[in-house]
Amino acid sequence: MNKKHVKLMISTAMAASMVLSMGAAVRAEEADYSILEGKTISFMTSQAKFFDAYQTMADAIEADYGCKVDFQVVPDDQYTSMTNLKLSTGEVPDVFEQNYPSQNATLNVYEYCEDLSNEAWVSRLVNPDMLKDQKDGKMYALPKESSSGYQVVYYNKALLESCGITDPEPQTYDEFLDILKAVKENSDAAPFLQTNKDNWETQIFMTGGIPITLGDKAAETYEKLLNNEITWSDIPEAEDVLQKYIDLYTEGYVNEDNLSVGYDDAAEIMANGKAAMYLTVDQWATDFGKNHPEVELGSFVIPYGEKPVLPTGNYVQGLFVPNAGSQIDVAKAFLEVWSMPKYQDMYYEANPGYPAFNDVNGGEATPCVQSIVDKYITTGDYVYEINGQLADANGCFNDLWNFYVEAAAGEKEAAAVWEDFQAIYEDYMEQQGFEAFE
Repeated sequence: MNKKHVKLMISTAMAASMVLSMGAAVRAEEADYSILEGKTISFMTSQAKFFDAYQTMADAIEADYGCKVDFQVVPDDQYTSMTNLKLSTGEVPDVFEQNYPSQNATLNVYEYCEDLSNEAWVSRLVNPDMLKDQKDGKMYALPKESSSGYQVVYYNKALLESCGITDPEPQTYDEFLDILKAVKENSDAAPFLQTNKDNWETQIFMTGGIPITLGDKAAETYEKLLNNEITWSDIPEAEDVLQKYIDLYTEGYVNEDNLSVGYDDAAEIMANGKAAMYLTVDQWATDFGKNHPEVELGSFVIPYGEKPVLPTGNYVQGLFVPNAGSQIDVAKAFLEVWSMPKYQDMYYEANPGYPAFNDVNGGEATPCVQSIVDKYITTGDYVYEINGQLADANGCFNDLWNFYVEAAAGEKEAAAVWEDFQAIYEDYMEQQGFEAFE
């Protein structure tokens, strides 16, 4: 294929995209949103997912369309169980927010949620292929971002420089350990902040590290697990990564109060110089930059394997419409309005990032996040976390995360974590009706 043909294909694709976008814009302009007048949308989300900009967007929508938004913000540790309970009982909000599409199977969207594949906003998506359900190819939620969940070490630049470390980019795991050791020897700060009050934070090291360590064997390993051909204890890479994590505690690199502090405490700890590094997701760094502009953060990925590779989530935050809702058509109209550039721009003005829609201004992203996107996302040097690859088993992963916390506390050895989880995993998969586990 010569370059001329490539250019022609690109131009044709761009033209088609423009036509689709213009068509969507026309449909949006012609749509009758009078259905929203006088209505109230119940919008359920969790503490970590809710942003002040949501209220700004809601106020503007109420002013423009006469539709109020009632935000129901649930504590993080109760959110998943409450969502599943509401869906199973039919006592549902009009819309709810959850990781998408990685939680599709856990939520059983096929039974409980509306298919949104034919909504007008779909044609404006930046990254539609990642958002289609792996089983049926349908679209079940309106996304907020085009990508998210970059699992990165963010560090206090000034603190590391005081320890003799400038712009670290470890190329091997031993080099990563050398950075931790330097901080421990030259500072009173905890080298590696962990917030194990929230077990979803604890699991980041493993959900990203295991697929990187598996390398080319990852897909085959996942298939064997899902077909009940191997056990979790049969995966030496999983035990190796978990042991690396445990060793960080035994070597004294982790803050001693790790069991009592959570994700919401991390920014203050890092800003005050009580910890040097924090392994977390990109949204945390964006929020930190907004709230603590006086502290400059840097970033790097943990090199679990032969070279640095970014572990990331194959999910975004999505808004679902339960099919048991009392005003489904109103909820769908609300999502179309919520997706409009006028309101999405309000969110990204306060929280710069990577919008789901090609006509939304994402603003200027936080430098330490943008550098990760430039180095890994745009170059393709990333792998998806294990949670997304084993979405059918997500419903029992919270038990695994609790075992990780026990291991971090010195209460369970790495091998015992996988032995104990295997029984839970088998029971869960059998309950879900997978033939290989019957």
